[in-house]
Amino acid sequence: MRDLIESRCGLRFDDSQRGSLSSSVAARMELLGLVNEDEYLDRLRGAIPTMVETELRHLLNLVTVTETCFFRDAAQFRLFREHIVPTLVAAQAANGRSSKKIRVWSAGCSTGEEAYSIAIMLDKMGIYRSHPDGFIEIIGTDLNTEALDKARRGVYTERAVRHVQGPLLDEYFVRDGKTFALKDAIKSRVTFEFGNLTRTPMPSTGPQDVVFCKNVAIYFRDEVTRKLIEGLRDTLTPGGYLLMGHAESLWQMSDIFSLVEHDRTFCYRKTTPVTKESDSSNVSRKPPHRRKALAAEPDPSAQYDSCLAAFRAGDWDAAESALTTLVASCPTFAPALLLLGGLYAHRGRFDEAMRQAEAVLKVSDLEPRAHLLLGMIAERRRRPDDALQSLRRALYLDDSLALGHFWLGNLYRERGDVARARQEYENVVRDWERHTLQLTEEFASDLTAEQLVGFCRDTLDRLHNA
Repeated sequence: MRDLIESRCGLRFDDSQRGSLSSSVAARMELLGLVNEDEYLDRLRGAIPTMVETELRHLLNLVTVTETCFFRDAAQFRLFREHIVPTLVAAQAANGRSSKKIRVWSAGCSTGEEAYSIAIMLDKMGIYRSHPDGFIEIIGTDLNTEALDKARRGVYTERAVRHVQGPLLDEYFVRDGKTFALKDAIKSRVTFEFGNLTRTPMPSTGPQDVVFCKNVAIYFRDEVTRKLIEGLRDTLTPGGYLLMGHAESLWQMSDIFSLVEHDRTFCYRKTTPVTKESDSSNVSRKPPHRRKALAAEPDPSAQYDSCLAAFRAGDWDAAESALTTLVASCPTFAPALLLLGGLYAHRGRFDEAMRQAEAVLKVSDLEPRAHLLLGMIAERRRRPDDALQSLRRALYLDDSLALGHFWLGNLYRERGDVARARQEYENVVRDWERHTLQLTEEFASDLTAEQLVGFCRDTLDRLHNA
C-alpha cells in the first residue's frame, strides 16, 4: 500500500508512520465493508480509472497532513511583499504589458491559509486598488479534497489565525465564537483545485510567476523531488520565483535557478540559460583543433582523491601543491576549489580562501559549502554580521551542514541569544541521530563528527544548567 501511494503521488511513508497508514486503510475498509487487505489493494489497482481515482482520493484525505496557519513564515512573506511583488509589477510596467496577469500558485495549499495570506498581503499593499481586476491570480492546489473543501469555506480556528495581528483580524475576518470566517472580498481572490504535483505539470491557470511550494518535498524521495523540481521549473515563467521550506533545498537538484536574498531571507529565481549562438557570418572558418584520439583526458576526481588523502594525512604542503595544479587545469572543479579554500583557511590565509569560495560561486551561487566557507572566514575575522549572513545562506541551501549549525550556534551564544544557540546545537545532534549529518571535512581539519557532536552535547548541557 505504501509503494502504491508513492507511485501515484510521490508521498513516502517510513516505518514510523506504519501504524498511522494502517489505521487509515482500516478505516476505509470498514466503510467499504471489506475484511481482506488484498481486496482493498485490488480496488486501488482496479480496471475502472474513475473508481480507482475516487478511492485513492478518499484514502489520501486520511493520510495527508493538513496542519498550517496564516502567515506561517513571516520572513518569506516579507520577501514576497518587499521584493518579489514590486519586482514583478515593475517588470510588467517596463515591458508595457500591464494587461498581462501575474499568477501565484500555492502548491500543496492544504486548507488554504497560505493562499489567503497572499491575497490579504496583496490587498494591504493596495495592488487590487491600483490595478485592474484579475491583474493577479492566486490558485491553491492539494491532494486532499476535504482540505480543499475547507479552504473554499474559509472558516478557521483560533490556532490557524494565531499569527494574524489584531487589526487584520477585524479587517478580514468575522468572528463567530471560537471560529473566524474569512470575508468574501478575500475569498473571491483565490481559487482552489485538486492537484497531484508529481503528475500535473501546472495548475489550470497556466504558467506561474510565483510558486509557494513549502514543506512538500520533505515527504518525497530524492528522485521524486527532482521530478517535482523539474515540473516546477517548467511551470515558472522566465524570471519567476520559487519559495520553499527551510528544510528543503535545490542544491544538486537544478542548475537553472539562482539564489535571491532580501533582508536575510531567501528564495529561488528561474534564470534563462545562456546559449552561444552560432556565428553564421563565418561559415568557412577552420574547425576547432581536435586532440589525438589516444590523448588521455584528465580525471579531476581521481586527482582530487589523492589531494584529499594528503590533506587528511596532515601533509598540507603536498595537498596544496597538488590542488594548485588541479585548479589550474580544471578551474571550475568545485571540490578542488573548496578543499584548497579550506586548506588556506586552516593556515590563516583568509584572502586566498575567500578567492576560492568566490570562484565556486561564480560557477554556481547555489553551492552551500562556498557560503559556509565564507561564513567561517568572516567569523574568524570577527565580522559576526557577515558570518551570520553567509551561514544562514549556507543552511538555507543545505540544512544538513553540521559545521554551519555549529558556527551559527557559536555566534548566537556569543550574542547572548541562548535559545537560538541551543536550537543550532540541537540541529547537529538531531542530524547525527538521523544519520543525515554532513561534516564537510575539508573545513574541519582533524575534527571528527563524533567530536563535533560531543562538543554540541556538552555545550547544550552547560546552557541548560546555566
